[in-house]
Amino acid sequence: MRQQIALFALLASLAHGQSPAEAKAPVPTPATDRLAKPSPPSAPPPTSTPPKSDVPLSPKEQEAVAVSDRWRADSTPPAAGPDGRVLYSYGAGLPTAVCAPLRVCVIELQPGEKIIGEPHIGDSVRWNISPAMYGAGEQATSIIVLKPQTPGLDTNLLITTDRRAYYLRLISKPEEYVARVAFAYSDDDNALKWQQQIAAQRAQEKADRHTAETPPAILAADKLNFAYRITGGSDEFRPRRVFDDGAKTYIQLPPGIQYREAPVLLVIGADGKGEMTNYRVKDQSYIVDRLFDRADLVLGSAKKAQKVEIAREPKE
Repeated sequence: MRQQIALFALLASLAHGQSPAEAKAPVPTPATDRLAKPSPPSAPPPTSTPPKSDVPLSPKEQEAVAVSDRWRADSTPPAAGPDGRVLYSYGAGLPTAVCAPLRVCVIELQPGEKIIGEPHIGDSVRWNISPAMYGAGEQATSIIVLKPQTPGLDTNLLITTDRRAYYLRLISKPEEYVARVAFAYSDDDNALKWQQQIAAQRAQEKADRHTAETPPAILAADKLNFAYRITGGSDEFRPRRVFDDGAKTYIQLPPGIQYREAPVLLVIGADGKGEMTNYRVKDQSYIVDRLFDRADLVLGSAKKAQKVEIAREPKE
């Protein structure tokens, strides 16, 4: 039976013009077609470009590096300072702090100079760095304490302050070290000294004025004269009290007068006319640098002006 089926298939293929070999080939199916097709070649793995280990410099950039190299190589020698300090001239070349393991070396700044922010160090893993300070007031001195963990280290350090920026080289040796590194400053810092001197003088002048303007609450009672008569005006600016200490006159106005329009003080002369005089206003008091017999406090002008009369009564 199978042979007859095969024979009929062969005859049918011959009738359609197919060769016997083609008639025997299996009919492709989707499954066999997928199996028969060769898989495309896999793409080669991407090759990564190695990072650049150097970048070419332009002539301008090379000159900038050369300028920096000359500054770092400046051979200005350090000088001996007090208490074992090694003094570098600030700005003249790159100062170097030589430290050793198991030893403490410090970098001292100018008295009164304050560190701004945390210092930046190139090798924060093998160097221990911490702040410290000695002295008080204007002479308080900030210092940086350095301790390397191993010898043979070479890095750099940046310290920023309220006056300048310090850039140093740090080296660690097995035994050799410099205990205290400090700085000598150029004549340019004289301007800062003058500024500090002027600021101190102004502060002293302000303190002196405050002392002079403060009502003499602690003076002896026999030095104060409260014999003043106050008439006229409204309660808003009529003085609560007027007195003198033999040299100055104090006019104490009502509370809150500093938030309102302030009256003008006119001292009445021998001709009966009011004239301006020097006085200062502190809080709610007028401080007059003289004595007077009569004075007016005038608020407003022309017909709307209000007036308070102050008269110094004679001593009995």
